[in-house]
Amino acid sequence: MALLTTFQSWLESMPYQPFLVLCILFASLILFITEKFSVDLVALLVLLALLVTGLVPDRDILDGFSSPATITVACMFILSAGLQRTGVVRWIAQTIGIVAGKGRGRLSLVLQTTCGAMSAFINNTAAVAVLLPVTMSLAKERGINPSKILMPLSFAAQFGGTCTLIGTSTNLLVNSLAKDAGLRGFNMFEFTELGLICFAVGTLYMLMASRFLLPERTDADAIEKEYGLKDYLTEMRVMKNSPLIGQTATDSDLKDIGGGTKVLEIIRDGKMIWAPGSTVIKQGDVLLMRCDVNALIEAADRLKLENWAEHKLGESHAKSHDVGLAEVIVPHQSRLVGRTLAQLDFYWRYHAAVLAVRRRGTVLNQRLSEVRFEIGDTLLLQGHQTDLAHLSAEKDFILLQSLSDLRLRKNRAIMAMGIISGVVGLSAIGVAPILTMALIGVAAMIISRCLTVNEAYEAIDMKVIVLLAGMIPLGYAMSHTGTAGMIVDFVLGAIGKNPTAAVAAIYALTMVLTAVISNNATAVLLAPIAISTATKLGVSPTPFLVAITFAASTCFTTPVGYQTNTMVYGPGGYKYTDFVKVGLPLNLLLFGVTVFLIPLFWPFHP
Repeated sequence: MALLTTFQSWLESMPYQPFLVLCILFASLILFITEKFSVDLVALLVLLALLVTGLVPDRDILDGFSSPATITVACMFILSAGLQRTGVVRWIAQTIGIVAGKGRGRLSLVLQTTCGAMSAFINNTAAVAVLLPVTMSLAKERGINPSKILMPLSFAAQFGGTCTLIGTSTNLLVNSLAKDAGLRGFNMFEFTELGLICFAVGTLYMLMASRFLLPERTDADAIEKEYGLKDYLTEMRVMKNSPLIGQTATDSDLKDIGGGTKVLEIIRDGKMIWAPGSTVIKQGDVLLMRCDVNALIEAADRLKLENWAEHKLGESHAKSHDVGLAEVIVPHQSRLVGRTLAQLDFYWRYHAAVLAVRRRGTVLNQRLSEVRFEIGDTLLLQGHQTDLAHLSAEKDFILLQSLSDLRLRKNRAIMAMGIISGVVGLSAIGVAPILTMALIGVAAMIISRCLTVNEAYEAIDMKVIVLLAGMIPLGYAMSHTGTAGMIVDFVLGAIGKNPTAAVAAIYALTMVLTAVISNNATAVLLAPIAISTATKLGVSPTPFLVAITFAASTCFTTPVGYQTNTMVYGPGGYKYTDFVKVGLPLNLLLFGVTVFLIPLFWPFHP
């Protein structure tokens, strides 16, 4: 009660501007947490609020778009894409099978090590996207449940991201914010020692967690059972005098049934007609339909249809002849996000039919035509094998199967590796700042034709860029209006003036906020507070900023707190509580390790 009274008195004594900044800050946190709007839209609303209230001058309001952090992050998206497009990352991923052995423990260790090493230098979401299908394939070959190795894969990507300056966008962002505040930045491998310790601790923990804590919930072969295909796929035979005779599959009385009824295939005289949109229905045809089965049964007498298979559709039939099934994940940059099948004109765009959608471990039973896709949704598709294979080249999907059509463009691959090595090496020895080297690297990728200009543009995650550009001015407002200092006074009044306790508080607050809002937004909001805390304590701000980079780059407690967690959520068959059960102890373990070691690597009084 005393703490609440102190807080209220502190709030009432604040000047006008800091109060406005706090209102904007809390409003943005609520919008981030409730997910009423996308993160980039929230950032733009923050930008607008700062402009309208005059908290940030007109001339500075768009500085976030030209910030070194924003430009460098955009460049790293492009450089990562260069390695992907030339086949380097896939080649590395597919060589895992050679050294992975047959046991679960060795496979998990090799996958975590590979993923962590890749994530230290390329976008960790890209690393997981490439390794996911390989991991699923290796698990199936060895009879290992995917749920035992996918969560460790996601966490390893986060471990790896903490090892270098370019490992995550958060590292680059905090580095830029430090320089903007007149502090020294971080060098390329400054985080490496602590990062490797956290990597080792986290990997050992996950090897034990894989054995004792992770569930065995998903049977990779039980597609029919997993998605409940029998609930809305059925075969019906067209009887004599049916009103459907003479009508086409897409323009028939079937559309009156509702429920998103669609004829996927016609079996006529033992032959299959796939995607029979303009095919005229004849007596004796067997129609394979996706529909609301109950509604179809009610209309069967009127349409003179008979149930052709009491058992409905089995997986063996769905995969017969040249028609197959494939699972895909909707990644964060996909055009599917926020749109429906009708808006996408899905079949004509991708030449595949959506049979089912699984979201956060649950199969959606609503009309598929009305589903708005979200990041991390797993789609079960049916189509010709050749069309399904082409999905691996689509940036809108992550295809959950081994990619047999790997193309390593050898000359371009060597060039891409050389460019990345040059960017990392030359910036590490101080030849030029990371921003300069990243821009040179992007130009080299395009000039050497490792990427086209269009591919470079497509590689940039604009949501992240807009988020950074919109939130950086909020950090500016917190610093220049004294809001950060006032928050620090309140916090230090509660915890005392012990620097180690203050670092622990900053780490804990970052860890909690990252679980519910964007890690980059968390870093922008807390960096000014961290710097002000160090200033008031009369110590170096570096330990506080390092605490933010590590805490914001490692979120294990929720499946939605970090993009890689969302990506493995569906394929692993996890429940929300699985992340809490496995991830919370890991977060607490790394909290203890990091808070203890940070003052040793970065002393408070250098």
